[in-house]
Amino acid sequence: MPCHLRLSFRFLTPLFHGQQEADTPEWPPSPLRAMQAVVAAAARAGELEANRQAFQWWEQQPPPSIHAAIAQPVSSPYRLSVPHNQMDLVARKAWVKKPGDVQAERAAMKQIPTMKTIRPMRLPEGACVHYSWPLHDDQSIYLAEKLVPIAKQVVALGWGVDLVVADAAVADGNTLEPDETAPQAWHPNPAGRTVLRTPTAGTLAKLEERHAMFLRRVSLADPTFRPPDPLTQFTSTTYAAAGELAAPAVAAFSLLRLDAEHLRAFATVSQGMVVAGMLRHAVRCVAQAAQWAPEQVASLVLGHGHEQAPRLLLVPVPTLEWRPDGARVVGAVRRAMVIARGEAQAECAWLRQAMGGAGLVDEQTGELQAMVAAASIREPGFSQYCESATQWTSVTPVVLPGMDDPGGMRRRLRGAIDAPTQHRLLATLRQRQVELVRKALRQADLPEQWLNQAHIECRPTGFLAGVEPAGRYALPSHLRRYPRLHVRITFPQPVMGPLCIGRGRFSGMGLLCAMSAKSAA
Repeated sequence: MPCHLRLSFRFLTPLFHGQQEADTPEWPPSPLRAMQAVVAAAARAGELEANRQAFQWWEQQPPPSIHAAIAQPVSSPYRLSVPHNQMDLVARKAWVKKPGDVQAERAAMKQIPTMKTIRPMRLPEGACVHYSWPLHDDQSIYLAEKLVPIAKQVVALGWGVDLVVADAAVADGNTLEPDETAPQAWHPNPAGRTVLRTPTAGTLAKLEERHAMFLRRVSLADPTFRPPDPLTQFTSTTYAAAGELAAPAVAAFSLLRLDAEHLRAFATVSQGMVVAGMLRHAVRCVAQAAQWAPEQVASLVLGHGHEQAPRLLLVPVPTLEWRPDGARVVGAVRRAMVIARGEAQAECAWLRQAMGGAGLVDEQTGELQAMVAAASIREPGFSQYCESATQWTSVTPVVLPGMDDPGGMRRRLRGAIDAPTQHRLLATLRQRQVELVRKALRQADLPEQWLNQAHIECRPTGFLAGVEPAGRYALPSHLRRYPRLHVRITFPQPVMGPLCIGRGRFSGMGLLCAMSAKSAA
């Protein structure tokens, strides 16, 4: 009968502090993190050497399936004061100060703490994460059973404060089934967006080597501090949540000043459309220099093909800034994305490499306005647009794909009519707007069953601080006659971003960001 190795961790605290590269929150916890925790438990109990063969077998297994609780980033990060590593510099300044030199003493004291911003993941009560590795032969079952009693000794997963109760077993069946503590299933899938570190051959040896370096980081014979090298012996596996849409291809870029030292800011309301136009011109020039076929440039970049033809979305990205009270504020455009689904994904991946160093030129004056530099969607400036979430809200207004008042309801509302009639007309108008937003989502290739269950709110003013009323945003002349609104959409399941919807999505309008209820303005 088929069976699998199951590792389970139940969190005792409502937060998970584990992070990926660039200090971005990690969820679910990576398989490498789970293995590190079990290796640490074995070393602490003095059982590592006796079970070396089992660990060496484990590190060579394919990436596991994961079942985890649904977690969200906390709405308000917090800061910690941690000691500075270069305490000798602080001490030297304090030793050479003159007696009574209060200013020098205060300056030295200010260098002792270093502030670190922490943004953990918030977990539901009783949250669990389960890992499942299939076992195909008796030898695998024998080695997996040797890991079971060791895994049960794990006390933390993530940081030291992320306390867990661990369990492990060799269970019947090919894999685990979701339960109420871990309802979301994650499986290795190249079309996913979540990249998790997984063990590979040699990971155990590198973990032991890194631990030995940690023990030798300082000694009485040589007081020089030598931090251990980061762990490099692992691989990265792309995961997708069950039921998740295939993630679109995204090429992310920073917009730099001409000195290439600082980000170039453009006003979102008045210049967002201009940035989209300059980006389209830059992509066109790069594509033509690479000898793309003229019809390919016309269709993908300029949108001159038929309505169903694949097309690149060239989207200016406003900065989302955090206030001390945890609210997000929409700022200026300092970044941009090229987004593609389906047949245009290969061209989008190529642009990610080819666009670096390109310039944004004002087509009216011919002046160079900014330089384009490749970036990562994991950077904070992009992560809130590219994560998976159930609730999304507009950062730039959605241009509706149709007229919302074909029967002249607004004109009738301005007349002298009774309150019940006003209420009925307003309800009809709102329903028409909601249906047009559903149409915009349908054009973005979201599943029909999700659209029917989605809760959609529309209004002229935004749901985030810093967002201007929808009517103030500059639009191309061919879009000005269409109504535009800000929206907040709650889906029945998490949707992977980025999401850019509506008739104005090819001109930088209709960009949505992921949000939690606490982030609403």
